[in-house]
Amino acid sequence: MLIDCYGPTPRGAVDVAAVADYTGVAPRTVRRWIAGGRHANMRRPAAPTSRIRQLQRGPQTVEIRNTQQYQYALAAIGKIRDEQGILPAWRDRGWLDEHTVAIVEIHRKPWQQVVVTKANRRALDELRRRATILDNIVMPTRFHAQVLAHTVMTRQQAWRVHPTPEQLTQGRTNVWMADAPAVYLAELADKAGQ
Repeated sequence: MLIDCYGPTPRGAVDVAAVADYTGVAPRTVRRWIAGGRHANMRRPAAPTSRIRQLQRGPQTVEIRNTQQYQYALAAIGKIRDEQGILPAWRDRGWLDEHTVAIVEIHRKPWQQVVVTKANRRALDELRRRATILDNIVMPTRFHAQVLAHTVMTRQQAWRVHPTPEQLTQGRTNVWMADAPAVYLAELADKAGQ
């Protein structure tokens, strides 16, 4: 995960300096995390849970934006349900049209990703160029799709990764390791009451 997300050294090892820079710790600390409990004289545990979580997620500003987007989607769904406060821009942008939520496996990478896209053939064909679609469901609006995607990422939190832009150009905060438990979108949508 560290190599995929922070890059390798020229020799193919974890780029300890990049990990240290991202987390704000010394390179020596990162080396200790990587070593885990393999050395008998280690008194401290491997990476603390809070640091692992930090390594799995995007920068704090991105995570805050994702949370704001989720909260905005929840508020928008309420307005749609009440049929009050619907913004004209939502219609203009097609956000009130059906959208697809898809679970995909990224080509040539050990990752899966949740993607929100328009519910049309062209959008799905574009998605198939970079990934294999494992599951998908059509949601009534973009907002419903965003809430479901957030639910997926909350469920997959323990397996999340945050690849570098060189490794993955789109949706880097919506990715997890492929060996995580499978996600069934229809089941999650039912549980979320969507």
